[in-house]
Parts: sequence; C-alpha cells; structure tokens
Amino acid sequence: MKIFILDQHKIVIDGLISLLHRKRDYEVVGYATNISDTINWLKTNKVDLIISEINFHNEDINYFIKSIKSQDIKILILTGDYKIKKISELFKNGINGFIEKETESKYLFEAIKEISLNKSYLSNNLQKKVLTQFSYDYTNNNYTESNILNSITNRELEIIQLICEGCNSKEISDKLFISFNTVETHRKRIFQKLKIKNSISLMRFALRNDIVQ
Repeated sequence: MKIFILDQHKIVIDGLISLLHRKRDYEVVGYATNISDTINWLKTNKVDLIISEINFHNEDINYFIKSIKSQDIKILILTGDYKIKKISELFKNGINGFIEKETESKYLFEAIKEISLNKSYLSNNLQKKVLTQFSYDYTNNNYTESNILNSITNRELEIIQLICEGCNSKEISDKLFISFNTVETHRKRIFQKLKIKNSISLMRFALRNDIVQ
C-alpha cells in the first residue's frame, strides 16, 4: 500500500515514516506539511492512502477531502482534535477512518488494515464517545441535544454567540439592528429550548456543540 502523510509538524511525519517502515506492505511515497503542496503532488503521483491531520493554517481539510473524492484515495485522519461534531462531518465528506494521535501504534496498523479492506474505522475510545453523545437524553422526554440544536434558528444562533462573547441585550440589539424587546424574547425562548437558567449553562452548551470556540 502506497501511503502519503499530511501533517503540519515535520516531527510527526518523521515519526510516522519510521513507524510505517516496520511493515513490508506499507510504502511511504510522499509527505507534505500543507494541503496546497499535497494537491500539487497528487497531480503527478498515485497513492492508496493519505494519513492526515485536520488542522492547517488558512486551509480547509473538508474542502481537500471533497476535492480528491473522485481519485479513489482512502483517507485516515490522525489528530488530537476529536470533537464529535467534527468527526461526523469528516465521515460525511468522505474519510475512511479516524484515530487519536495519542493512540498506541497497533491501532494505527489496525486502522490501515481495516481501511485497506474497504471498511471504515473509528477507535474504540471514540466509538464510546460517539455513542455517549448520541444516547445522551437532554430532557426527561428523551429529547436529545442534537434535536435541540436542530430546533435553534439562525437568529438564535447569532444571539447565543453574542451572549457567549459577553454582550448584554442592549449590545446585541445594537449589533443585530433589532429591538431590545426582540432580543429579550429570543433569549427567553433559547433558555426555554435548552432548559437552562443562566449564561454559564448556555456557554457550556455552545462549547459542547462547537457553536463557539
């Protein structure tokens, strides 16, 4: 299997090359520290699998994944950033596997093997986190947090973001060019939907669902 490594950090690339050289069936044929160089490399070279980080300066990993979809290249994400929402989006866009950088090397080899057999791979630890996230009952009526998130309007999302930035209702009113009373109505509705009583709980919800960073 021909493998390409994409990571911002050369020390990570060197470590992966050393690790993969232990296996006769794996050949590291190239590497890059940014997405642009990877796209250029792929114009003249063939590869079976790309092992990639997801965080790059001013470059979008999801755009990259979509752009190479037609090339029959498998993608294994190896990262320290594993928010559930991001994992879901990456699989939706076409990756084949996802593991954490702190995982043991045997799981990297396990992931590559599964992907080579046209299977998807998610580490056991992340599988548990995904299951926990999707089975989490946000209310007594088994109304999940994802359902609640889907019920929030774009205007309510804007207001949540501004509240989390520390803006009061008057400041939100000025920024969004709506009346103070309208902001208060939105705020009340948001708190009712989330079944919360204060801005701290709102911040926790926003962080948990990547509404704010």
